[in-house]
Amino acid sequence: MNDKLTILAVFALSVGLIGNAYAHKGQAVGDYNMEVGWKTEPPIAGKKNAIEVTITQASSSDKKNAKDNRMDHGSMDSKTEDSKANGSKSTKETKEHKRTEKATEISGLSKTLEVDVMLNGKKTFLKLVEDKKNKGTYHGVFMPDTEGQPLVHVVEKIKKTPVEITFHPEKVVLPTKK
Repeated sequence: MNDKLTILAVFALSVGLIGNAYAHKGQAVGDYNMEVGWKTEPPIAGKKNAIEVTITQASSSDKKNAKDNRMDHGSMDSKTEDSKANGSKSTKETKEHKRTEKATEISGLSKTLEVDVMLNGKKTFLKLVEDKKNKGTYHGVFMPDTEGQPLVHVVEKIKKTPVEITFHPEKVVLPTKK
């Protein structure tokens, strides 16, 4: 009996760790699904990294979840900084989402996509470059200089639709001492 409990506990723990290994946050905004996270996780202060933004066509389930979330939290305009929604049920671990349905990527936004990172009161504007292998995914080089919880603010106009949202990606940590 103890062996079965041990195996069950190890399994439950490993599933929990796997779910947190990919900490990109996703949110449907209008007709689009936006995901934001670090290119290399965990982000470490003093190490070169990049903010990764992926924009795809939102599925009907993404739109429904976003609508349900706005109803759960009262009326929210999707063009506002939607930090309340980021911790809600419509925020998802997006790697799982990518596995279950093929999303149509939104390519060609690197010249108009505006992204800034706020970390401990310091705002940095990023220059984004589209990933050649993964269309619809954009990277902006960013080296966090200190630990803390960043805010990533994304602004874009896609097919005449204004999109604006703020994400809370994974916390920047200090390097481990050897």
